[in-house]
Amino acid sequence: KRINPVIERIRRALSQNPFCDRQTLIVNRLTAILGSPFSGSSSEKIVRLVIKNLPTSDWTTHIVDLSKISSDALLLRKEDETLTSSIDYVVDSTVIIAATPTYRATYTGLIKSFFDQLPADSLTGKLLLPIQTGGSAEHSLSIEHGLIPMVRTLGASVSTKSIFSWNEHWNEDGSPTENMKHLVNQSVEEIVSLCS
Repeated sequence: KRINPVIERIRRALSQNPFCDRQTLIVNRLTAILGSPFSGSSSEKIVRLVIKNLPTSDWTTHIVDLSKISSDALLLRKEDETLTSSIDYVVDSTVIIAATPTYRATYTGLIKSFFDQLPADSLTGKLLLPIQTGGSAEHSLSIEHGLIPMVRTLGASVSTKSIFSWNEHWNEDGSPTENMKHLVNQSVEEIVSLCS
């Protein structure tokens, strides 16, 4: 069986993370960061699908909803306990999900302001799953040119199964299509494989 060099590179990076050491690890920790200014967004729905499909006995999960954090804190105008604890959740996680809608052909300013406050190299040895939503497939490369380079500056190992979603991935009643479920399942399988 041929070894995928990208997967092997991610495995090596994750080995630097003590939270991925199965000899001492009780459960893996996943923190999802919601970069939409609105609750119930498509990006949030995808995050919840990913979490729902994780093996519950092996994972603890936490969601950071940036729309509920003080804008003054996100803009470095004041200290805020919710923001501080959210950063701690991210730094102490095995896996991070960064989820954002597409604004002006890239991620939101909300998610950028949060990542700007993470310490240098704080994502080294962590697996990050990028999730981005947009109006059409025409914006699908924005995840590669915007969100992924941003998280790599902090040392993250980026999942090869990132998700870019648009209207065709949702049924009229708001439920995910089979294609959307397939994308989620691929991402979950990679996460579980790399942290097992």
